[in-house]
Amino acid sequence: MQKPISSGLLIVVEQGAEWPSTSQAELVASGRRVFAQAESEAPALFAARVGEQLDGLFARSNTLGRAVLACSERLDESARSARADLARAVAGAMARGTGGLLLLTASDRNDGRSRAALTALHCELAAEWQSAAIETKLRFGAELELATSPADPKASSKSGRGRGPGKDGARRVA
Repeated sequence: MQKPISSGLLIVVEQGAEWPSTSQAELVASGRRVFAQAESEAPALFAARVGEQLDGLFARSNTLGRAVLACSERLDESARSARADLARAVAGAMARGTGGLLLLTASDRNDGRSRAALTALHCELAAEWQSAAIETKLRFGAELELATSPADPKASSKSGRGRGPGKDGARRVA
């Protein structure tokens, strides 16, 4: 008799990003793995390090079913490119299983430029991976963005400032 396949959770934290604020329902998982970018690690090297380990993260009875990518406020080309590559690699690993949820998170204090860049990435990922049963969501602080599909990119940019913990309540990584 085969064991039932259960879902694992991957949390990936870019250097300078806040620890993701997630609900208990999103954290339900049979196994958890966390990757944090080292202070001296370039974004592309971090994305490559995580990507290389995706297929062997969980035991055979677990698949990657949920992933949280905590994004920093960096918007330079190397950071944006590495973030997109990393998100696509994670979505690809989930697609090889039974699909899942990819949640992009960032601080609720991110400025308009950063919000726009993350919203654009979210819309690209949603369009690219929806046929593979990958649901994408975008959250700033504790606030979940309204749109989870690329059909209405304006809807996901309508959110106001987050209502999560204030500056003292947020935890930054590295």
